[in-house]
Amino acid sequence: MHEMIPVPIVMRSYNDAHLIRQTLEKVSEQSIPFELYVFDNDSEDGTDQILPSFTGHIHNVPKGTYVPGKVLNEAMRTVDPRAPFVVFLNSDCTPLDEFWLQNLIEGFDDPSVGAVFSRQVPRPDCMPLFAKDTEDTFGDGSRQKYWKHCFSMASSAIRRECWNEEPFSETISYSEDIDWTWKARQRGWTIAYRKDSKVYHSHNYTYSQFRKRQRGEGKADAQIFEWSSWERSFLRYSFLPYLRQVKSDWSYCLSRKKIGAFFYSPILRFAQLQGRRKGFLEGLKELESGHLQ
Repeated sequence: MHEMIPVPIVMRSYNDAHLIRQTLEKVSEQSIPFELYVFDNDSEDGTDQILPSFTGHIHNVPKGTYVPGKVLNEAMRTVDPRAPFVVFLNSDCTPLDEFWLQNLIEGFDDPSVGAVFSRQVPRPDCMPLFAKDTEDTFGDGSRQKYWKHCFSMASSAIRRECWNEEPFSETISYSEDIDWTWKARQRGWTIAYRKDSKVYHSHNYTYSQFRKRQRGEGKADAQIFEWSSWERSFLRYSFLPYLRQVKSDWSYCLSRKKIGAFFYSPILRFAQLQGRRKGFLEGLKELESGHLQ
């Protein structure tokens, strides 16, 4: 175990007063020493009144200035530079137990690991299809091998040595965590998943919110990964995944008697197809013009 220096935990927050106290209380129960730093994006819901009870390291990110990679890099420069690992936890990610942090940091026992991420568990009020997505992405980790790459900054830790080689991109607006860890893999680092480090984290998106998120992730996909003509085609990138997703949703819903979600699946997955395809094409266009934003 690496216990000589308290593990820096960086929390990003924005109007999460309804969840952040529970998250902070769970963080305070962790089994190993830590030091908490919060970067708050000008919350207006009382979050700023909760934070001082848990940490003196509070940094305000002025409204309109939040750029994910920029804030992550600032955090890395702010925490104790002697710490070999830095943990990142979103304010709406609530640890399930007192071993969340310890189990996460133990992922670095292998010196080739540049970053580690936790298992995310849907909250009890999570809508069925979003709960399914969370379990598919995380769960026991068995499905991750079928994807180009998998990582989530929401509950994670990175090795400072890996960050020193290349900081986070400050020009990409979505999936900065995927971009950074993918580049780390290209340099020879490995990414570890710790299913025993668990947090509650899920969202009940509206149709338009889900489509917007997918658009952002599709755009990042185009900019981060390399794509053959076949891989970027509508059939391969959009339509076949849509069919597979709906088929998987239907099996899930029938086994759990979620009839409403069964009928909603083709509609929700169309938002996913539409948003992701639009973003993907926007990303490709920016790449071709040489103007990344």
